[in-house]
Amino acid sequence: MIEELTAIADAMDAMLPLFNRSDSFGLILPTQHSASFKALAIEAKSIIDGELRAANEFSMNLVHAVNSGAGGLIGGPSYASVEEASHIIRAAVRAIQRQRATPPATAPGVKLYVDPSRIMALQQIGGSKWDFTRLVELCRELNVAAANRCHMSTAMLLRTVLNHVPPTLGFDTFAQVANNYAGAKSFKASMQRLEGSLRNIADFHLHSPIRSREDVPTATQVDFSADLDVLLGEVVRVSQEG
Repeated sequence: MIEELTAIADAMDAMLPLFNRSDSFGLILPTQHSASFKALAIEAKSIIDGELRAANEFSMNLVHAVNSGAGGLIGGPSYASVEEASHIIRAAVRAIQRQRATPPATAPGVKLYVDPSRIMALQQIGGSKWDFTRLVELCRELNVAAANRCHMSTAMLLRTVLNHVPPTLGFDTFAQVANNYAGAKSFKASMQRLEGSLRNIADFHLHSPIRSREDVPTATQVDFSADLDVLLGEVVRVSQEG
């Protein structure tokens, strides 16, 4: 959603040079671009409402920016309206990013699965060839799942992280990371626990057909938070060096 909103703001910014100057009416956006602007604004409002709920401050100001700059003898948005709408959408993107980085409310004494400082460090990596948006979201959802005792979901999200990060460490698969990554023996031991024990547990919950009698995992069974923290720390370190 963040990528879509950013693309919409970029598209609005690209409309600014398309305004034509009129001696009688000032800057005018041609009709076809005016229609595109309105469609983009509606699409952006829908996405923002979905992320920040209806009647949020950004959506309301976006509607005001569009409406206040439209109409008149010529119709279509004003230059200021298009510019303001783009800025509002980018502000909404920042608000959504902050919301996603904010850990969910937990009961006293409940430990977050992924430390917020790791999520923040991933968000702040600059100049990398990798886009960490999905990894950040996986970490956020891990915290939500663990805090709400969704233990099977926790295992499945952890398995997804293992499948997602190997390219950042120079490998195609996590098995290659666990077996071939150059580094401390302690790091390799943590990665082998993730590749062995965690993957087996996650695969069991992902692929087991229904049985006449079932057992569900506990928080203890899916607690690989320490090993995951080691992995995320290395991803951050290598990406910052790169």
